[in-house]
Amino acid sequence: SKANLNTVPYGQKIRIGKIEVEFLKVTHSIPDSAAVAIHTKYGTIMHTGDFKFDLTPTSEEPADFQKLADQSKNGVLAIIADSTNANKPGFSKSEAEISETLFKMIRDAEGRLIISTFSSLLNRIHQVVAHAQKFNRKIFISGRSMETNVEIAQNLGYLKAPRGLIRKAGPAMDKLPDNQVIIITTGSQGEEMAGLARIGLGTHRHIGVKKGDTVVLSSNPIIGNERAISKVINNLNLQGAKVKTNAEFALHTTGHGMQQDILLMHQLVRAKHVIPEHGEPHMRAAHAELARKIGYPDNRIHMMTNGEILEFDAKGNSRRSKQKLTLQDVVIDGYGSAGEGQRIMDDRKIMSSNGVIVIALKAYAESKRLVGDPDILSRGLIYGSEQTEITGEAIKIAKKAYEESLNRGESDRKELKRAVNGALFRFFDRKLNRKPMIIPIVIEV
Repeated sequence: SKANLNTVPYGQKIRIGKIEVEFLKVTHSIPDSAAVAIHTKYGTIMHTGDFKFDLTPTSEEPADFQKLADQSKNGVLAIIADSTNANKPGFSKSEAEISETLFKMIRDAEGRLIISTFSSLLNRIHQVVAHAQKFNRKIFISGRSMETNVEIAQNLGYLKAPRGLIRKAGPAMDKLPDNQVIIITTGSQGEEMAGLARIGLGTHRHIGVKKGDTVVLSSNPIIGNERAISKVINNLNLQGAKVKTNAEFALHTTGHGMQQDILLMHQLVRAKHVIPEHGEPHMRAAHAELARKIGYPDNRIHMMTNGEILEFDAKGNSRRSKQKLTLQDVVIDGYGSAGEGQRIMDDRKIMSSNGVIVIALKAYAESKRLVGDPDILSRGLIYGSEQTEITGEAIKIAKKAYEESLNRGESDRKELKRAVNGALFRFFDRKLNRKPMIIPIVIEV
């Protein structure tokens, strides 16, 4: 099914059932970011969304401070607020400062520029496009998500460029002088299959590092990606590129408010209750501490976890419900999605660290008795000289476990497979100190 999308101007209230919803302008790293004010008969619930206060944004208007402050006149019952940078002092850096750095790099580069950033960071892409025009450079886009987002942004009017300025990466790049080429690519977080990693490895279909190339990583490492990014940077240096990162230059700023941004939001909205959200537990704890510093008592600061429900009465008092919503991760994998996301990830961890064993048992349909010995296929577990010996032992153990279960009166396929699975799990744990994924298959003949 397809969702019905409705365009709503900032500040206009729309009715959804018994509540009214209003979208309020804030700034972030993508265009049209909004805080959401949900007006109910008990009071207004404000959700900041991802936000920061950028007073000099490069491609949009600043946040609507007046509208945010107006919410406090009728009383805001609770604010659910971004906590990502609650442990970092000061205000978030403006995109204008990053734009100035990019301007100088594009101006001073003698060869090609390869700029890697998030494909959703349209404000940054807008800056590169604007500077490219000034220095007579053509832009070539690499990476599926980058191509998609740039195309959507152009179609909706968020990214304006003369015809022919922005093109897909391809052989046409080599027909231009190097000092007229800028390549914008994905892979700023070291993703193995993204454009920048493949450029560093020399396996990109259209782009290889040339002498004189400057590679710019216009992003900050997300926690956990540091090693992958370092590997990409090393590969690019080995290929002969000059690599510039945010550690040396002002090449990236967060889209999330730091402590002073967060405090300013609270001073504008003046909600009765504070619910820190969007962040690791230590980030939300830092947000709660900020709220205490401006006078919020502990019974007005609510540290919630996913699925918990906070209830308010007509007087604005709160209580945590005994009920919880049942939630599970949804994994988007290729063109499909799965509701049992955690189970899928757990299975992949087992296979990547311990391998997988598939054992096929052929049995008569009526008697369930085995026809010969089982067949075993293993991947990522046993190789070389030990394979024949261990596989032989595993076959005997699987056969014995199946027949013993059958002799005990079990005839259900699930129970027979469970017996084989348990016996092999104990064997590999004892023999190899490994816990592989074991997949028994019973084929009836």
